[in-house]
Amino acid sequence: MTDRLFWPIWFLAALLTGLVAGFMLGHALILAQFLDWLLLSRTPALSQAYPSFRDSAGRSGLGAYYAVAGLQVAGTSAFLLVSLVARRHRAAALVAGVAGALWLAVHYASGFGALEASVLRSARGIPREVAGRFVGWNTPIHFLHALTLTVALAALLSVPLAALRRRRG
Repeated sequence: MTDRLFWPIWFLAALLTGLVAGFMLGHALILAQFLDWLLLSRTPALSQAYPSFRDSAGRSGLGAYYAVAGLQVAGTSAFLLVSLVARRHRAAALVAGVAGALWLAVHYASGFGALEASVLRSARGIPREVAGRFVGWNTPIHFLHALTLTVALAALLSVPLAALRRRRG
């Protein structure tokens, strides 16, 4: 039973990890810069527009994003579990499982998740010190998430390469 689950779970874990790594890199390179600019411009654009966007068209996009991110964490965790039970590729699975969930733990344990929520949910002006903290963390933490997820993806991609080497050798 475990052998039948191994490769499909690996595939889903790798696919979802690559997608979420791309989300984070895109956020760090583009969206973070835009949000920072809106905050630092001290215009009421972010506090007026984002809550309205989130409550309308943004809700479905955020829901899809959270679903993919949650499935990514579940996928790397499931792959770790299946690898341990099957006693196959345990080191790579451990790296992928830990790194695959670490980005989410860092996001919330660092306090950035709460800071981000307070900034994006604010319907009025955001205090300068809050905006400064957000801008100071926004790009670096999303680059860190992308890097952590890239480590998880590299570990996942090493699994079929190791299997090929074992077959040839």
